[in-house]
Amino acid sequence: MAEGLTTRQKVATLLLGMDHDLASKILQHMCEDEVELVARSMKELEELAVSQAILRDVYKEAVDRMKGAGLALGDVENSTKSIMTKAFGDQRGDAILVNVEQQTIAQRPFSVFERVPSEDLATILDEEHPQIRAVFLAHLDAQKSGEVLSFFSVENKSDVLHRIATLGRSSPEVIQQVVEVIKNKVRSSGLSTGRSDPGAWVKKAANIINYMDGGSDKVVLDGISSKNEGVAEAIREEMFTFDDMADIEKKSMQKILGSIDTAVLSLALKACSPGAEQNVFDNLSKRAREMVIDERDSKGPVPLSDVLEAQKQILGVVRDLIESGEVMVVGGGAEQLV
Repeated sequence: MAEGLTTRQKVATLLLGMDHDLASKILQHMCEDEVELVARSMKELEELAVSQAILRDVYKEAVDRMKGAGLALGDVENSTKSIMTKAFGDQRGDAILVNVEQQTIAQRPFSVFERVPSEDLATILDEEHPQIRAVFLAHLDAQKSGEVLSFFSVENKSDVLHRIATLGRSSPEVIQQVVEVIKNKVRSSGLSTGRSDPGAWVKKAANIINYMDGGSDKVVLDGISSKNEGVAEAIREEMFTFDDMADIEKKSMQKILGSIDTAVLSLALKACSPGAEQNVFDNLSKRAREMVIDERDSKGPVPLSDVLEAQKQILGVVRDLIESGEVMVVGGGAEQLV
C-alpha cells in the first residue's frame, strides 16, 4: 500500500510518525537542501490519506531505525511545524516552512481540491465573492474548473471567466488565503480533500471553456462580450489558433475550406506551421491545391500584418462554424457534430 509514496514521502512519513525530538535530531544531520526536500514532502502528505496500514508498510521498510510503529500521523501540519521548530528554532523553522509553502503553491496549485466532487465545490464557491471564485478556479486544473463551472448559471460562468481572463499578478500570500478559505469550507462540509503573465489567464479561461459542457460556449462568450468585447475576443483567439488547423479531422476541415476564399487562404498560408499547411493541402482537391499554391507563390514577399489579417479572417469563419454547431473544436482538435 505504501508503493504509492515516493522515497522522500516515506522519509517524511517516518519523521512525522516518530517522536518529534528524535525527528528534529535527524533533521539536524541533513544539509539544508535535504531539509527543504523533506519539508516539501511533509507538505505533500497533507493532501494524501496516510492510513495506519500505509504507515505500517513504511515502518516495515525501516523497522531497525524507527520506534512507535503503528501510530497514525494525526495533524500533519502541526507535526511538521513542531519538528522543524525543535530542529532549527522558531525563526529558521518558520522560514523553511514558508519557503516550502510558496514553492508548493507555485508547483502544484490547489491540487488538494481536485478529489472533491465538482458539484460540492460549486456549492461552496457559490457563497464566495466572485473574485475569490475566479482566483480559485484559475489555479485549479482546467478540466476540474470546467466541470465545476458546469454547475454555475450562465451569468456566473461569464462573470468568472471574464475575471479569470483579466487577472493580474496574485501574490503567494493572497493565493494562500484563498486556499485556506476554501479548504476550511471543505473541511467544515465534511468533504475530503503561480502564473505571473496576465496573458496566461486568458489562455486559462479559454482552456476552462474547452472543458465545459458542450453547447454553452457561445452563450458564455456572449456574456463576457457584454462586459468586455476585447477580453471575449482574446479568449476566442486562444480557444483556436491558426496552427490548430493541423489537428482538424477531414470532414471538418473540408467544411471549413469550403467556406474560405482561395485568395484569403493563399495569403494566410504564407506564414503558418508545416502541419497546418499540410492539413489544408491534404483536404483540397488537386486542382484547388495547385491554384492556392500558384496564387501564394505569385504574391511574392508580403507584410506579415497582411498574413495575420488573412489568418484572422479564416479563424473568424472557423469560430462561426463552431458557434453554429457545424464544427466542434476542443483542445486543438475538431470533429463534425452528428
